Amino acid sequence: MQGSLFSVPRPPMALLASLAVAALVSCGGGSGDTSPPPPPPPPSTPLALLAGTTEGPGTQDGLGTAAKLSTESGGMALTPTGDVLIADPGNHTIRRLSPTGQLTTFAGGGPTRSDASSPGPRYLDAAGTAARFNAPQAVAVDTAGNTYVADTGNHLVRKIDASGNVTTLAGQEGVCGNADGTGTAATLCSPTSIAVDKDGNVYVSEWAPLTQTLPAEPTGNPIRKITPAGVVSTVVFKVSQIPTPGQGRNNPARFYPVQLATDSAGALYAADPNDHVVRKFAFGGRATVLSGTVAQGNAGHVDGSASAAKFGELQAIAIDRSNRIFVLDRHLGTPLREIAADGSVTTVRRAADCAFGADGLPPAFCAAKRLAVDAQGRFLVTESSASSSFQSYALIHRYPRDGAADLKVGTAPSPGWADGSGSTARFDGPGALAMGKSGTLYVRDRNNAAIRTIQPDGMVGTLGRVKNPCSQITGPINEVAFCGPEALTVDGAGNIYSYSLKRILKATPAGNVAVFADLSAQLNAIPAFLDLGITGLVADDAGTLYASSLQGVIFKINPTGAVSLFAGNPNARGHADGPAGSALFAGLGSMALDPAGNLYVVDGVYHFITGVGPTIRKITPAGMVSTLAGRANVPPGLVDGPVSQAQLTVEKLAALSDSRAHLAADAKGNVYVSDPIHRVVRKIGADGQVSTLVGQPWGQGFAAGDLPGLIDEPWGLAVRDTTLFISTSNAVAAVKLP
Repeated sequence: MQGSLFSVPRPPMALLASLAVAALVSCGGGSGDTSPPPPPPPPSTPLALLAGTTEGPGTQDGLGTAAKLSTESGGMALTPTGDVLIADPGNHTIRRLSPTGQLTTFAGGGPTRSDASSPGPRYLDAAGTAARFNAPQAVAVDTAGNTYVADTGNHLVRKIDASGNVTTLAGQEGVCGNADGTGTAATLCSPTSIAVDKDGNVYVSEWAPLTQTLPAEPTGNPIRKITPAGVVSTVVFKVSQIPTPGQGRNNPARFYPVQLATDSAGALYAADPNDHVVRKFAFGGRATVLSGTVAQGNAGHVDGSASAAKFGELQAIAIDRSNRIFVLDRHLGTPLREIAADGSVTTVRRAADCAFGADGLPPAFCAAKRLAVDAQGRFLVTESSASSSFQSYALIHRYPRDGAADLKVGTAPSPGWADGSGSTARFDGPGALAMGKSGTLYVRDRNNAAIRTIQPDGMVGTLGRVKNPCSQITGPINEVAFCGPEALTVDGAGNIYSYSLKRILKATPAGNVAVFADLSAQLNAIPAFLDLGITGLVADDAGTLYASSLQGVIFKINPTGAVSLFAGNPNARGHADGPAGSALFAGLGSMALDPAGNLYVVDGVYHFITGVGPTIRKITPAGMVSTLAGRANVPPGLVDGPVSQAQLTVEKLAALSDSRAHLAADAKGNVYVSDPIHRVVRKIGADGQVSTLVGQPWGQGFAAGDLPGLIDEPWGLAVRDTTLFISTSNAVAAVKLP
């Protein structure tokens, strides 16, 4: 797009003046004091938050608001000890919540659902967190403390015994079906809700296939029974009578799975989102309508007798230890309603107004998804959204029957734009980083369309911020749009460079932005290959620039703006080391320079098109190209070890994704590579070893302290002295290097 660079809030003139002074000092002007500026203070811990906030969804264990869950809410179940187990489908895990609010991972782990393209098993019977699930949607717990999991993505029911060992109770991994049988001889199809009775019989609701003829017609929504011995039978194939209409031409009407619960006597109940009723099943499997009336157009919100009551899209049911029945009903918000033994209905709690508040979140129960009732009769409600027009969030609130929540687990992200120090500052999608010679760290704040600055003392400032981003890319800095994810780089005089498609832009310390060089002619002369223009940019202290492209070439731009080919062959792509003029590159990405003048570049972007695996290439000042790390003949991966054996991942495996690796290099010969897909930062050591320095594979959250810690989608990198800076979700972190 045309306006893909600088857009900024109107800069404080004092800040621009201070930058101009810093530039004069770096050039030998000003007061004549040529001593180097002080380095930033080292982080207080090996991994520390430098500025911004790290709140939001994730995988992180912790107490109350220190914990993080995925936005894909799963079902909950009370254990005999008073804990609550929670299916966390977005994290492929089962979480345990104590009455005090401590959230831990009980079982499962591995790739998150949002990283579906990442390698890693999603089915494995093992103990605790060594086991693997695939988007489990619900859990149930028996009186002996055994847990049963609706392992939806694997089409299985799994069992976790009281010792934490995970086994497969019924179904065939990866096979969607509705065949009865014993254990793995039976098939299940996306089990969605699960319940267990006093005798240890497990009930699951699931999907049934559409008819094969066109137009496709719904066939049912089964409830299956699994005995303690693993014998699977069908209680009823079609629970509902009236299918839920589809939305759109390619989304036919369906019978959605019902939500299940059992009482202390062993009776089974089903909250039916299609017929808008609650059913009770006799021990022989015969169903009666407990509350509501099956009829076309019967959806609504009406309390009263069983026959007069109306429900909306029933999405959760829970029964407390006194056999009181509660449902979450998605209609005019998501009211919590109680169903008496005679089927009469009362509304216990509901939001009067579902307008978003000042925090960007709706009031309680407007976005409620799942429900449980603890031993004290308090309601635990998951409230989440992955598609809010404001933000994605995942919370658990615990409510007494009356009054405000007495426990909150998880946090909502707090993106924004605010200058200040440390955690008082706010970012919205910080990306590329660049370290200035004066000690200023520059941050591309993507969603704010701004360039932010972090001074050595931790103070965050802004270089302009316009009201209409992306509309102008040159001119006074406060009228220019810093849109998109493009790289930032700074020369020794304090000039900031970025690019817009094929044009390199330069912002002077005085605040003027102009086109410094136009590479259109050079790039247009190369045979088209994902012609996206420039993909990486780096400047040295003298103002010489290097620009990479997906076409497999690197250009050199001297301080006057003259462009020449530096490395690669415009007529060939591939992977070959040697002199810069004859070396071959595939898709090139981010670049970095070390103090000795060695240039590093990400290669193997779009490997699924080029067939070249991701590597980091090194080009010496003499123009010799070598492969620093990675393997061009293998696909992306997360494998540490010697550089000749290590595997890298440098991008999300999706066309035109801007979630790519960034590079930084220190004076000791170490190169750092961000891997936003696996949510780690890798280190390519001068000792020839590749290691994971920061983060835990597929982890989401932020845990300061000892390395590797936890970091959510690290992206931009910069290094100064013994500190590595990393941009992450709405924050910038700092790592103390040895």
